[in-house]
Amino acid sequence: MRPLSVPTLVVLGLLAAVFGAVLANFVTGRGAVLPVTGWVTGLLLLALGAVLLVCGLPLRRYTKESEERRENPSTAPRRHPIDMLTAFRTIVFARACAYTGSIVGGIQLGQLAFFVSSGTGTLVGALLPTGFGALCGIALAVLGVIVERWGTLPPDDGEGGARSTAA
Repeated sequence: MRPLSVPTLVVLGLLAAVFGAVLANFVTGRGAVLPVTGWVTGLLLLALGAVLLVCGLPLRRYTKESEERRENPSTAPRRHPIDMLTAFRTIVFARACAYTGSIVGGIQLGQLAFFVSSGTGTLVGALLPTGFGALCGIALAVLGVIVERWGTLPPDDGEGGARSTAA
């Protein structure tokens, strides 16, 4: 599986920001009230990031131990074993969080830009909750990329991947 492309996430986030701003302009142009994202959206994104971090830490410990074993080979059992199916699921979860954070953060950022440029909404009622949601979405995207990178194994690790030493 190829690593997650950061430029693709940035472009996706920018497209989502444009979509959020255009959608906010469209809704208010029709005379409707734009629903403001509450604080709960940001808190849910933070909770999702916390779950991702808890799921990703065993993966990080495993890869760190693999790096140590590459430098100092050992036949002792691993201190931090991990099931490869669990590692794969964690990596897929990290990718999903990265995409979700990029899209949600972008939409929130676009709505925030609309609020600031149009002068609608109060600071506490609209700007801060929307900015908090945008910041949490971007943080989730960054954390998704980091945890996905934690799942990268060294080229000589794993079954059948060890380099042969010819004497």
